[in-house]
Amino acid sequence: MTQKTAAVQRELPEKNRGNNGPDRPQTDSAEAVPAVTTSPVNRFWEVDSWRGVAIITMVIFHLVFDLRNFGGMPFVLHEGFWFYFQRFTAISFITLAGVSVVLSYNRALSRTGTADGLTWKVARRGLHILGIGLILSLVMRIAVLPPIDFGVLHLIGTSIICSIPLLNRRWLTLAVAAVLYALSYLLQYLNVQAPAGVSWLVPLGIEPPGYYYSDYFPFPHWFAVFLIGVFVGTVFYEGGARKLPLPNFGEIFPFPVLQFLGRHSLVIYVIHQPVLIGILLLTGTISL
Repeated sequence: MTQKTAAVQRELPEKNRGNNGPDRPQTDSAEAVPAVTTSPVNRFWEVDSWRGVAIITMVIFHLVFDLRNFGGMPFVLHEGFWFYFQRFTAISFITLAGVSVVLSYNRALSRTGTADGLTWKVARRGLHILGIGLILSLVMRIAVLPPIDFGVLHLIGTSIICSIPLLNRRWLTLAVAAVLYALSYLLQYLNVQAPAGVSWLVPLGIEPPGYYYSDYFPFPHWFAVFLIGVFVGTVFYEGGARKLPLPNFGEIFPFPVLQFLGRHSLVIYVIHQPVLIGILLLTGTISL
């Protein structure tokens, strides 16, 4: 099963279509410092920076998407360079969301010394992101645009909630991810489809014929990617501290910029498309 978006699922007529989690350690030295000597901290520069890179690639891809679908430019998005460019962005965001939920949980656990109330804290974060996704779904429906029935925000919000029983259970997490991967590819191999007009099975990767959408991340496959991030967070940031030596480049350009973008990824995700389309309309580059 692959991640699906309107751009990469199929070519359309040119005019028709359209956690941040806690991370970090930073020291005054640029030398590698073993994590075993560091106490749990708020943010990891490498996690925020990676998320910042993903934000930049997301904006670039959606700029190309808008130029193709609203400006008639002949970009090919469903294969080749742009397909893998978009895939890197999607995998980065979702893997980092998994890493971040572990970092957030372990930071809170280290600060309070107890797991009491942490389940609700994590669930509340997931519900917050899911709620934003549902609002975007409603906006797309009202605007009579291709729907977002289960996009990236729906996926991340749901994944955060569903991952709660697996936090800090690394091998169980990996096993569940493997089962979900197998299930997603089995559904693809069997070409399981929902009846025409039935969309409530879409989150499970079961689409009706001719399903048309703006953003789509089937849950079985992409929750497995999220769980890989949970596994990475549990192994390499156990207890809220980095377990591998890593030089501190966090204060060396361009990493501060990338960290800033990474820390504000949710806001940037929500506003970037309206901003892009507005700029392109004002400059006469595209027409709707």
